[in-house]
Amino acid sequence: MVFIFCMMCFVEEITKTGVMSGLSRMLYAAFGDHVLEASLALLVSIGFLSGFLANIPVVAAAILLAKGYLVMTKMVPELALGFGYTDWPPQSLPIFAGMMFGGTLGGNVTLIGSSATLVAAGISASHGKPIPFTAFMRYGVPIAGSQLAASAGYVWLLSMWQR
Repeated sequence: MVFIFCMMCFVEEITKTGVMSGLSRMLYAAFGDHVLEASLALLVSIGFLSGFLANIPVVAAAILLAKGYLVMTKMVPELALGFGYTDWPPQSLPIFAGMMFGGTLGGNVTLIGSSATLVAAGISASHGKPIPFTAFMRYGVPIAGSQLAASAGYVWLLSMWQR
């Protein structure tokens, strides 16, 4: 819990320094208003990050990144960067789906990627069956990779449906 709290504090600090808005600008510079490509890039990059960092703070930071990108594409007004904005257009759904799939499923790559894997490893260790980090990755990498690939297909379908 202390680790997750510290990561959330870290997210708050990088937000205050403008790192997240800078990353939003970079995402927009790379993909412009091509939402599908930006969604898939978020899925892959956030999936990778959440495998090696706690996925909850990664997703908290990624929400700010996604909102900033959508403001830059002029899909939503700058008001969307604040709390309580609810008027999200359907075309923005692939961005949020890619971000959330990446954050949720990427955490399955390693033991430290998600709270659930940490709890499962703790329970296993308390019963005399510790799970080594590399042994977990031997199963976690192909499973998470398959899950992320299936999610990319879903994001693609979602993007086609929103056009």
